Amino acid sequence: MPTNLGCGPRPAAVSVNGNLAEPEDTFVHLGSLQSSDGYCWPDMKRRIGLTATAMSSLHRIWHDKCLSIPMKIRLFQALVLSILLYAYETWTHRITDMKTLEVFYLKCLRQTLGVRWHQHI
Repeated sequence: MPTNLGCGPRPAAVSVNGNLAEPEDTFVHLGSLQSSDGYCWPDMKRRIGLTATAMSSLHRIWHDKCLSIPMKIRLFQALVLSILLYAYETWTHRITDMKTLEVFYLKCLRQTLGVRWHQHI
């Protein structure tokens, strides 16, 4: 029977080639933040931060009048959404976390399309 992450006593240290390696609570593996408790919120928070950085670096593109809206949407999906949703299928989907992601996603879309938060269509 498989054990859950974070269950049982924590090992003191592991010896690798005679060197002691201390156990870590979190670490980055293949670009995704892994935690010892198996909860995905730290990775989601990290992804939101990385996506916000990408959005701000593309500020000039979102305000460019020469680019069409379909082109901006395709750029958003390729350059921004892929950062936000990397390793999404491995996350534990909780309602509060999904709402946080949805709010951030809609904020990014509004910024991409130049729609202010108080404007209604």
